Amino acid sequence: MSVLAMCIAGALHAQEAAPAEATNLDTIIVTGTNIRGAEPAGNAVQVISAEQIRDSGKATVGDFLRDLPANFAGGVGMSDNVQGGQDSSVAGSNMTGGQGVNLRGLGALSTLVLVNGRRVAAAGQYGDFVDISSIPTNAVSHIEVLLDGASAVYGSDAVGGVVNIITKRSDEGAHTTVRVGGTSQGGGEQVQVGQTWGTRWNRGGLIVGYEFNGQENVLANDRDIYNGGDFSNRGGVNWRRMTARAGSAANLFTGTAAGNGVVSSRVPGGAGTGLNAGDLIAVTDGVGNTHNAWDQVDILPEMDRHSAFVGFEQDVGESTSLYGDLRYSRRRGTYNQGYLALYGTLGPNNPYAIPGVANNYGVLIDDRPLRREIEADSLAATFGAGFALGGSWRGEATLSYSREEQRRDSDVQRNANIYDYLPGPGGSQVQAPTAIQCSQGLAANASPAAQVYCAGLNYQYFNPYTTDALPEAVLAQLIGYEDLKFTSWLAQASFKVDGDLFRMGGGAAKLAAGIDWRRENIGGELDFNWRSTSDRHEAFGSTERDVGALFAELYFPLIGNDNQSAFAKKLDVSIAGRYERGNGLGDFSTFNPKVGIDFKPTDGLTLRGSWGTSFHAPPMRYAYNGVQPITGGNGAFMRADLYTAPCTTTLVPLNGVTGTPGGPGSCTFTAIVVSGGAGPTLRPEEATTWTLGFDWKPEWAPGLHVGASYFNLKIDDRIVRIQAGQLGGILAQLFATGTTPYINSLEINPGAARVQDLIDNDPRYLGQLGAGPVQSAADVAMIVNATQLNLASLKMNGVDFDLSYGFDTDRAGSLELFARGTWLNSYEVEATPGSGYVDQLGKYSAVGNPVPLRSMQGIRWNYGNLNASLTMNYVDDYECASGCFRPNAAGVPVAITSPVRIDSWKTFDFNISYDLTGLGGFFTDSRVNFTALNFTDGAPPFIDGGTAANDALADPYDPANATVLGRTLVLAFDKRW
Repeated sequence: MSVLAMCIAGALHAQEAAPAEATNLDTIIVTGTNIRGAEPAGNAVQVISAEQIRDSGKATVGDFLRDLPANFAGGVGMSDNVQGGQDSSVAGSNMTGGQGVNLRGLGALSTLVLVNGRRVAAAGQYGDFVDISSIPTNAVSHIEVLLDGASAVYGSDAVGGVVNIITKRSDEGAHTTVRVGGTSQGGGEQVQVGQTWGTRWNRGGLIVGYEFNGQENVLANDRDIYNGGDFSNRGGVNWRRMTARAGSAANLFTGTAAGNGVVSSRVPGGAGTGLNAGDLIAVTDGVGNTHNAWDQVDILPEMDRHSAFVGFEQDVGESTSLYGDLRYSRRRGTYNQGYLALYGTLGPNNPYAIPGVANNYGVLIDDRPLRREIEADSLAATFGAGFALGGSWRGEATLSYSREEQRRDSDVQRNANIYDYLPGPGGSQVQAPTAIQCSQGLAANASPAAQVYCAGLNYQYFNPYTTDALPEAVLAQLIGYEDLKFTSWLAQASFKVDGDLFRMGGGAAKLAAGIDWRRENIGGELDFNWRSTSDRHEAFGSTERDVGALFAELYFPLIGNDNQSAFAKKLDVSIAGRYERGNGLGDFSTFNPKVGIDFKPTDGLTLRGSWGTSFHAPPMRYAYNGVQPITGGNGAFMRADLYTAPCTTTLVPLNGVTGTPGGPGSCTFTAIVVSGGAGPTLRPEEATTWTLGFDWKPEWAPGLHVGASYFNLKIDDRIVRIQAGQLGGILAQLFATGTTPYINSLEINPGAARVQDLIDNDPRYLGQLGAGPVQSAADVAMIVNATQLNLASLKMNGVDFDLSYGFDTDRAGSLELFARGTWLNSYEVEATPGSGYVDQLGKYSAVGNPVPLRSMQGIRWNYGNLNASLTMNYVDDYECASGCFRPNAAGVPVAITSPVRIDSWKTFDFNISYDLTGLGGFFTDSRVNFTALNFTDGAPPFIDGGTAANDALADPYDPANATVLGRTLVLAFDKRW
């Protein structure tokens, strides 16, 4: 197998592998080719061993892969990313805080993740990534990473590359692992315990195992970088003062109550009954009481995972081999989501209303934090058989099934009613009052029907002016629930034959050919009450797709041992092609070829190159356009309080909910956002990739390895949508320049007839959300079409590089120096056809653009039983050109108009391990390992990247390119019995 020395662990680690490590008998998987015994010509495969994962100090496969230079975190939100947006948040489509892989920064959709060469069920509400957090580390034999398009071999999704996680199918004896760790700044304590038992016999082997991983939560309060939402000490916005104007004691506003509204007075606290205007405390700065929006917000949740697995392999007779594996994981977690900041207006019939003043209030409901409970159950099974067909020919038949059951049960502020209606004029229907409206009292002009409706609910009146504990019945009127369940499953059957065709100069020409079939299914259901005054159930339509494929691959060794010359030692050529057709929701058919060449002019130098096409089919949930009344789901809603423009703009009419039109700062305007699936019209994304590379291991310098690979990639019909995390930057660019690459997705000043048609006839329309007065169709200044579209194209090129030099010393053991990473030269995006390519390399985006350089470099030392390493992880500097904020002279957040530099980030990891066998007895075949991750406790680079000028939960760093956990210390012990 060709192994790119870019591997995170090098030769020294391979040398220390225990002889008893699991090896497969006749089921060796080589990622990138279907031909048994051949190398994937044209590409090198990065191989990561189980020992490397162990020595890294990382608890999970996802944690380890996150640090690979070619894996960019944007595209699937990891568990420490709380920012909003469909693909960038655990609060969005990543329902349970799963972990994905994003090679090349193209998004998880463009990375194919396999387990033992087989596809597994997709995760998330949209089925748009594979959750690798469920895979126990003690089940992993090794991981193979192919950094090239591979749809000619594997079909859909293999655009940016392939990650193939190979699990063990046999072992010898018992193996115990114990790992404990935590962060030095507080929180995040982790315990991981694993046990395997395996055996091998003459013609087979078996392994069974179990692993528990328990993780405590980390609160934003535990990290100084959040500073209670006040970033002014780093030149940023004091978001607490500007957008969190509510406290345990309520504020009263001169106009509409909102997080950035103008406060006129505040209440004194206490019981909050019988108040009059004279009891209020005047506010002169317009701010009043504020709160820390990050209080009781988890940046890392509490999470427990139990995993069990079994694997086996067995030769039957002289011609048949059987193999299989079964894996189950159960993951449960809890997210603290902070306290509810509630803004509203008490009606005149509310007994707690203060006479003589506008009862526009803002109060923090700090009786208990909002919480989200998550559940994820993962099941996967594979069974295969290989059998002789005569001569060198061999057949292989494999069946596999996997299933992901996910649940997210969240506390949510009760708001718009979209399921409860009242009789309206002329026999029409109008939305009923919301739970909060009934609880706080209706406005004086409320209809008699609305008053009767609220009275029939027997709700208790809400008192926002008390600092005493609220009754549970009132809390239930303010805080509802959203219980979302999704199940996805995938069944796959494959059959292939491979063998020698004929002899040629360099050896035997080979052929592999076969058929592949899979069925994918995903669907969900929702129980909720936050968009209704009563409990509701909504079934999300199940989507299903059958995919069939025919594939073939030829391997020609043109030059080999028998016909080599002085400057032509080896020449291999491979040609592969795959036809794939999908039927169901979102039909497609496509053919993808690939050609690869390996040439060795000398024994120490290999030149390689490849060309091919690849694709990924639209996820079925992208094509599904049924109603999904949840955050990030299919829906349309109106907001009067969320979207802002400069108060001096003439592009759209301003609504005056916050800000003073014509004055300084930002003002709100009314918009409808239409989000979610686009229907079955989506087409596959299609990509063309070519690579050129080399590996050089000179004979005159044993231990030296130099490798590099240039890649060039172009993707057409790229599926995009405006996500919540992007919209603030898009609007800022629109109002600053008059245009945006997403201009075709924005209907500016659409007209009342167009808006009314959407309200009346689009089944996804949910009504008006948030604070502010009720808006009509004529008030809507913009429709944002945030549906999935084949809209964009992308071009990128760069170099994956690897340098290493290992050598022995006379007395100090052996050393290895290494540097490896990914350098990108361009990442150009054409947002809409004909709009022109814009280089987004190193441009901050809330949903993640890649930076020019990510690398790992360091030194390893091996001295007898002692191993140590020091690694520097580097993320290049980049800039925020839009979507970031700076305070003006009055402290008001204003979207930047010139790029802001984001510093590079360097962290250092230290590892030392010792083989305790020399101590004898219990310590035979045991090892202790200590790791300090980010041991200098380097904070992530600061960036003031709110999603809007009125964002109450602005992030102070970029989760796509950094983590905020700080120094993490890990002690591990493992022993073989």
